[in-house]
Amino acid sequence: MTTPLNNLEQAHSAEYFKELEAYKAVLEKNGFPVIYTINHLCLLAEVNFEIIKNICNSSRQDNYNRFKLKKKRGGFRVIQTPQDELKYLQRWILENILNKKQSHKACKGFDPETSIKLNAEKHLNQEGILKIDLLRFYDSINEKRVYGLFKSLGYHPNLSVSLAKICTIVPDKFLFSSFKKKEQHLKQKIRQDSLGIVPQGAPSSPKITNLIAIKLDNRLQKLADKHKLNYTRYADDLTFSGTIETLTKIKKVVYRIIKDENLYPNYSKTKILKRGNPFFVTGLCVQNSIVTVSKKKKLEIEHHLHHCIKNGVLSHLTTSKITNRNFKDWLLGNIAFVNGVERGLGEKYFKQFNEIQWPI
Repeated sequence: MTTPLNNLEQAHSAEYFKELEAYKAVLEKNGFPVIYTINHLCLLAEVNFEIIKNICNSSRQDNYNRFKLKKKRGGFRVIQTPQDELKYLQRWILENILNKKQSHKACKGFDPETSIKLNAEKHLNQEGILKIDLLRFYDSINEKRVYGLFKSLGYHPNLSVSLAKICTIVPDKFLFSSFKKKEQHLKQKIRQDSLGIVPQGAPSSPKITNLIAIKLDNRLQKLADKHKLNYTRYADDLTFSGTIETLTKIKKVVYRIIKDENLYPNYSKTKILKRGNPFFVTGLCVQNSIVTVSKKKKLEIEHHLHHCIKNGVLSHLTTSKITNRNFKDWLLGNIAFVNGVERGLGEKYFKQFNEIQWPI
């Protein structure tokens, strides 16, 4: 009697099965799950194959909730959060594939055992700090580069195409409306490419950008080592520290390396800070021998805690003309932020927060 397995063996050559075994061996050696097709991926992740197949064959906007978020310096960014089925699959890909590969040691954000505090600590007790931002970091990472990432991990080209589509979105007028005048060159390039880009708001996006930036981090780390400087990257924030003379000297070289890696420096946000003046790295003070939260942030929290306890929440909101409906969560989030940097002070704030009589 002929079985399905017999049929499969008859339909394919010994060479085919040898290739499958080699493919499996590469993935297992590197600690990645063995996945043969997009259908197989959906079976492993327990998601609806038809939904995911349709996502791969569309521009993908309909599978995202999208909204604008105001920036402090004017303008806005577009946040694109995937709907439940897609979000679940992106998270599965993050936990089971992407997190299996380590980011560069200079990367201090959005990886296990990294933090904004660790990013700042690297730059304590230095004469100067050079800060350079990447312009629209997520938007500049396109579908082709994401495909290249999954392929480099060992996945079949056809599957890598599907994985790249699952983790990207095709930009449209809604996204392009957020681009400023100084960003028109990038806007034009994205339009010409006609490819999906990494969405800001998807769970897989931060790790994807970290892995794609490994070559950038490697080159900038070598530059820093050559000139006896410190280097870290937190998302799109690049930070170097050392002597003012050396930091000034390498600035243009950093720009060149960024552009070599098909990324874009945000020239308007480049700063060289000298010790004795306001000395911050990703929002944390590195002026002294320990990393601390800014005095302004702590005074703001203490102001709200004091008046909420003394006068009551509703009275404080009215007097201070606070219209934030999520004020309680906002205050709690800021206290948690302080706790992550200055634990003793954070615990004090938590205790005061719990003394507040919150209205139902």
